[in-house]
Amino acid sequence: MKILFLSPTVPYPLTDGGRIRVYNLLKQIAQGNEVTLLALETQPTDSDSISHIQEFGINTHLVKHLHTLPRITLTTLLAAIFRKQPITVARYNVPAYLETLQELLALGDFDLVHYEMFHTAQYHTESDLPSVLSQQNVDSAIWHRLTDETTNIFYKFAYWTQRNAFHRYERVLSPKFDAVTCTSEIDAAVFGQHCPDDVVKVIPNGVDVTHFVPDFESAGTAHLIYIGSMDWYPNEDAVSFFVEEVLPIIRNSVPDVKFTIVGGNPSERVQRVADMEGVVVTGRVPEIKPYFSAATVFVVPLRIGSGTRLKILEALAMGKAVVSTTVGAEGLSLQNGEEIMIADEPNNFADAVLQLLTDSTLRKKIGENGRKRVEQDYDWRNIGKQLLTVYESVVNKS
Repeated sequence: MKILFLSPTVPYPLTDGGRIRVYNLLKQIAQGNEVTLLALETQPTDSDSISHIQEFGINTHLVKHLHTLPRITLTTLLAAIFRKQPITVARYNVPAYLETLQELLALGDFDLVHYEMFHTAQYHTESDLPSVLSQQNVDSAIWHRLTDETTNIFYKFAYWTQRNAFHRYERVLSPKFDAVTCTSEIDAAVFGQHCPDDVVKVIPNGVDVTHFVPDFESAGTAHLIYIGSMDWYPNEDAVSFFVEEVLPIIRNSVPDVKFTIVGGNPSERVQRVADMEGVVVTGRVPEIKPYFSAATVFVVPLRIGSGTRLKILEALAMGKAVVSTTVGAEGLSLQNGEEIMIADEPNNFADAVLQLLTDSTLRKKIGENGRKRVEQDYDWRNIGKQLLTVYESVVNKS
């Protein structure tokens, strides 16, 4: 097949879940197919990073856009509200991207267009080719949780408008595609309310089980790790909750416990927690594997989110025991107490971490069982085949 893949960003380096997912899916679908990637330049390093995608034999087109996207201002927010458009989508409405897309459609004989998230789905009117919309999250659910969390009236109103805007896109825009893919059955049920029968498919998140392999040589005796983009509010909230409400309980029993927060662009709120004893904020790192290796226990104290967490799959692939909230483990078929530990309240979360820190037999069992599960169900090689099956069904229907 000749596939045109529209991405809002260059999916390298692998600094967040969205990039990791797109990178690995591109790697798989490029085997035996002719793939063209259209991406927007959002970082100064993107022109160099694109070479990692080209190694897969993918034709790449990078649209220059002043290196970074415009900041979200009050004017931008008000304009998005007036248009009933999600503000994160409005930021990716770039004329140069549209022009390059039109050129590619005019010159290329594509079989199918893949639209990554609503950021690129806004361009669907440019083509009547078979189309697949890929959704990494249910965005309206994230904004709904944000609305409930905040007590600031201005932010509550702003979040409420974004929740409604995304819900409108889910209801109105999603049914226009021949297939909509989601990362979990939970997310699929949301889109299934708005799309025709048999349009919504689950393409789960995965892990490169040949890259992420068990490694305990550098693991500490009481080292907790969390990984994620630290300019994303759910991650910011997660580490703040953990440091303020969970870590002190753990420290009562294990005084020398260390907590490392790994991820780029830490907000002021995240940077402030680095002032606490035993807490380290790394900022962006060139490679995350060493941090997984260093973990005694991997923690995922998320309270806000949607989709599924790649960080959990990567930790499990490396044989690490994971403690997560229900929200953090949402959408993953993992057995509590066997392949993962799940707890929501601060005391319960701390107790689960302490069990694993002090019981090496339990820690080893959870890690080994988790590794077996990701090998069985979450290998990117199998997930790539599932996506290609969706492509083929869409093309064959046209």
